[in-house]
Amino acid sequence: MRIRTHIVSWLLLATIVPLTGVAFAAIYYIERDYEQRVREEINTSLNTIGTNLKRHMELQRELALGLANANVVQEFLPSMQAAEQGKFNSTYNIYHSRINHYFEGFQTIINGLYVMRLLDRQGNTYIKVSDTRRSAPIYESVNGLAYAEQELDDKPFAKLLKKLPNGEVSGLVLPHNQQQSEAMTTLSQYDYVAPLYLQQHFVGALTLTLFGEDIDRVMDQSPRLYEAQLFIMENNPDIHYRNGMVLYDDTHAIRMNQLRQEPQIAQTLYGQTVFNMLVGKPYGVFENKATSENVFFTEIFPYEGQLVSWVLGARVKSEYINQPFQSARWIVLGVASLALLLTLLLGSIGVQTLAKPVRELATQLLSYAHGAQAVRVKTDSGIDEIRDLEQAFNTMADSLDRTGAERDKAQHMMLQSAKLASIGQLAAGIGHEINNPLNNILSYAKLIERDVAQDAGHLQRDLTSLKDEAQRASSIIQGILNFARQVPPHYAPFAVLAWLQDTLNLVKQSAKTAGLTLAYECGEDFVIEGDRGQLQQVLVNLLLNAIQASKAHDQILVRALADDHEIHIAVIDQGQGIRAEIIDNVFDPFFTTKTEGEGSGLGLSIGLGIIERHAGALTIMNNLDKGVTATVILPRKIQHE
Repeated sequence: MRIRTHIVSWLLLATIVPLTGVAFAAIYYIERDYEQRVREEINTSLNTIGTNLKRHMELQRELALGLANANVVQEFLPSMQAAEQGKFNSTYNIYHSRINHYFEGFQTIINGLYVMRLLDRQGNTYIKVSDTRRSAPIYESVNGLAYAEQELDDKPFAKLLKKLPNGEVSGLVLPHNQQQSEAMTTLSQYDYVAPLYLQQHFVGALTLTLFGEDIDRVMDQSPRLYEAQLFIMENNPDIHYRNGMVLYDDTHAIRMNQLRQEPQIAQTLYGQTVFNMLVGKPYGVFENKATSENVFFTEIFPYEGQLVSWVLGARVKSEYINQPFQSARWIVLGVASLALLLTLLLGSIGVQTLAKPVRELATQLLSYAHGAQAVRVKTDSGIDEIRDLEQAFNTMADSLDRTGAERDKAQHMMLQSAKLASIGQLAAGIGHEINNPLNNILSYAKLIERDVAQDAGHLQRDLTSLKDEAQRASSIIQGILNFARQVPPHYAPFAVLAWLQDTLNLVKQSAKTAGLTLAYECGEDFVIEGDRGQLQQVLVNLLLNAIQASKAHDQILVRALADDHEIHIAVIDQGQGIRAEIIDNVFDPFFTTKTEGEGSGLGLSIGLGIIERHAGALTIMNNLDKGVTATVILPRKIQHE
């Protein structure tokens, strides 16, 4: 980590971070307090709206009960009872007409759309007045009565009417509305039903159907705090098609007085998760992340004595609640950014006095690490600690240079001693003595060859074999002498691809004779610096070893790869490999696994010496499956001494 970074980090940790944290903590605390007050305001508003709704529903129940107790209705009860028994009197039609007139006048006085019915014991309609208009009794029943609507054949409904408590108004879903229109099947409100009794004898019922205009007016006039969107949903598990029915919703423009053939269900409009939250508790608030809204809700019971409830709710966008605090956060971030700029300015000043000499020191140290060992540190810094560090490094570098030179000299001497210990004395003592007889043998063989007749085939072959063996022995002795004397290589750049092809051509005939195929891989041509002949000698030796270790029909692959720093040339065969117990001895002079007369044991030793004089490395290892991989590793450019 840079000193500039340290300085900035210290200043951040000491000032900016604590102050910014305190500011955000204060904003968070105020925001939570503000959100709590917002929730209380919205919940209070919902409770007020719910109270207004319950009061209007109570007025509607009282209206239905008042109509049932009206004198004109009570006076008609004896005629209704007589009609049920098949007895008609002259007063039936008179009271029938009075009730129609009374209902029409009532609807004229009270604004709104109502449907008023007077039902007999079976639920059939004696009288029906809707929108100040009476319905004519045109549906004749089997007992001779004329009904205002088709005769109802609904025994469960008739039984339900008889069970309604006397003197109370109950909420029911009238089957009459469904007969009238499919759109009336899913009215927003229940129908109000007041049973009619004559001397404790059930004779019929009065019903009041409302379309929700009063509820719409209450909801439309209710305040929408924080741009809230109000809604009402019916929670009615006993009637599945009404369970979750949305009665009122600002967002989807749904009103109570709308006639709809199919109910609009909250599970579809809001999602199942939101619906479960709304019916899970009697009141509360939760966040709808899908719409970024806070949903406030409370439960009210619009129908007295029944488990049907309405969920009254308000959806408020989260941004309307959190918006006042967004500006505060931006201000805090702006102040923190300004403080950060000041910190960076102070950090730059600190860098001028402290970081610059440290960076110079690091650069010079890195140069020394990369091989520039003559580099010594000098920063001209006025800081005592840096001058002490500068002096300590220069002292260490001088000591390392001396130690390294002594070590390299000792290693070189040990290496030479190890190599020459085995063959140096032998080569120096008998090398020339063996070469002289060999040269004489070769010369005499050539002289004899001149005097031998051309048709003396057997003698010619013997002379040729004699020359070849003499030359081979001379080559071995020359290799020993070269190895002992360490003949320096002649470094020059050359192209690897052409060199590789030339080298393979030298051993092509040997591979063909052994029934082997040679292949090479060289992705791109590249240039290497070294002694072309000596390196070719190493590669030929490795190829000959691979040929002798392979079986017929095997393939020998030469793969050349290079990067920015090194070149890898690998010779891969498919032979039996080298036994683990002897693989560490393959570079020892005169060590060989070949049969007697097929190898001198000097090939790899001489090759290793050539590669090391090129500042490279030679590795021999067995493959995972079979065969051996011999790899020559050379630098792209030789560092000359």
